[in-house]
Amino acid sequence: MCRHRFGVLNDLHNDLLLEGITDIKFLGMNGFQYLNPECDNEDESACSYHCMICDDDCAPTYTPCETGTRIIPWTQDFDDGFNCSDDNIGLCEADDTLGDVWHMWDITLRDLVILDRDGRYITRINLTSTNPDPNSTCGENYETIKELLIAIRNQ
Repeated sequence: MCRHRFGVLNDLHNDLLLEGITDIKFLGMNGFQYLNPECDNEDESACSYHCMICDDDCAPTYTPCETGTRIIPWTQDFDDGFNCSDDNIGLCEADDTLGDVWHMWDITLRDLVILDRDGRYITRINLTSTNPDPNSTCGENYETIKELLIAIRNQ
């Protein structure tokens, strides 16, 4: 489900591009706690970040990646403490099982964090409770998210 909800953001990205809006950027980040190469799933590829990001190692053999690789860039959060120095001292720590960036930003599964042009936090929308799928809620959530992004862009 998570792969699908963020997959809908690929469609939103493409819609914006078709409308000539090229300066709204997306980036997905898989949480450290969801990187589980040891899981007991029969399909080991489903347990790695490769399939969360639907890269060439996984797509199109894994069902959520049927439509191919992700358009939106994805990255993986780790719990190595690399991001916990300098201005971030005390905001996260290595090996606490939370992941560095998710910990610092207090991320919850399926959060869409919206920043302005200068990288300042504006708001967050949780895509669990606000399903962006245009086939859900008659597309209302999809359009609301799209309009919010455009409004923030125009500020």
